[in-house]
Amino acid sequence: MTTPAPTGLVLSGGGARAAYQAGALRAVASIVGKRRPHPFPVICGTSAGAINAAGLATHADEFRRGVARLLRWWRRIDVADVYKADFATLSRHGIRFLAAMTGVGRPPPYAASMLDNAPLARLLAKVVDLDRVAWNVTDGALAAIAVNATSYNTGQAVTFFEGGASQRGWSRMRRRGEPATLTVEHLMASTAIPFIFPAVRVGNDYYMDGSVRQITPLSPALHLGARRILVIAVGQFSGQRPSQGTVPTYPSFAQIAGHALSSIFLDNLGADLERLAQMNRVVGLLSPLRLSRNGLALAHVDAMVLAPSRDIGPLALEYAERLPAGVRTLLRGFGSTRGTGANLVSYLLFDRGFCRALLALGYADAMARRDELAAFLDEAQARFLPVFLADGR
Repeated sequence: MTTPAPTGLVLSGGGARAAYQAGALRAVASIVGKRRPHPFPVICGTSAGAINAAGLATHADEFRRGVARLLRWWRRIDVADVYKADFATLSRHGIRFLAAMTGVGRPPPYAASMLDNAPLARLLAKVVDLDRVAWNVTDGALAAIAVNATSYNTGQAVTFFEGGASQRGWSRMRRRGEPATLTVEHLMASTAIPFIFPAVRVGNDYYMDGSVRQITPLSPALHLGARRILVIAVGQFSGQRPSQGTVPTYPSFAQIAGHALSSIFLDNLGADLERLAQMNRVVGLLSPLRLSRNGLALAHVDAMVLAPSRDIGPLALEYAERLPAGVRTLLRGFGSTRGTGANLVSYLLFDRGFCRALLALGYADAMARRDELAAFLDEAQARFLPVFLADGR
């Protein structure tokens, strides 16, 4: 009898959109029931997905409890829990940001960001007990957790991982994996979206959001031993569809920023999944003996993708008025209420109503594919297909 292939969970970035992942994980917890303490021995997260990953890893000994705590966290979230949103702070930070961008005077340190996310660091220190990660690794409840960031100094994608003694670091073109004892600083580094949130120092380097240079988002999970991967994304890979009858207008700053963030959070993931699908086809045409004789360390990797069934940008606009007045004024100035500019709102809309809508959407989307998920999470299954559905989810 062959040993079941380890299953990894990959949680992409996307700011407030990451609430969708918690909703989908609620469905996963319902599907696997109480018979499996944790279906994902390998957990990898980037940006806001890193926060969800940390929440699961700290409760790897009891998956359902970890999911329940994530749900409670997202149901109670507020903008003030993530970044300072009062008029005084926004004005002061905005002036410093403009000074840094235009070279007027000498801007103070930490100025090259629109928002101050110090509240998030305090919240994470309070609610995420990262000391439990080491306990769960020692007890065998968790093989490894990985958090991705991008080095400002080298431009490399860096994966900080905490796992057992058998886990080894790696070095590839413009990316590397480093063993670490994870801290709140690692989570803050992974969520430091350029221009929006300030850089974060870890060790002797400063880091930004892990999605920026992450050209192979599935790679960390594979390096850490996963041979089956469930990916929970926070956007539609098929792109947005323009409304019929709309007249094109010159793109606003929010539209430009929204597309840039969507590219950072989705494009590399989509491309990596396509490469994986092609590689699986190649491996299927070759015998294991032929692969070994030619020194090719290739193997089939099962992958399943969960992604929103509807465009999250327009959904965000339904809740945009709940943002603090100062943030609404700032985003309106950027043109965030027009067309695809709504994407920028969705990444920053840490509102309970919006996040609860995403929780419900994630749960509904995952439950709509209950049979597929049950089959995929059955470790006895092999060669799961397809990676993508016809509708682009």
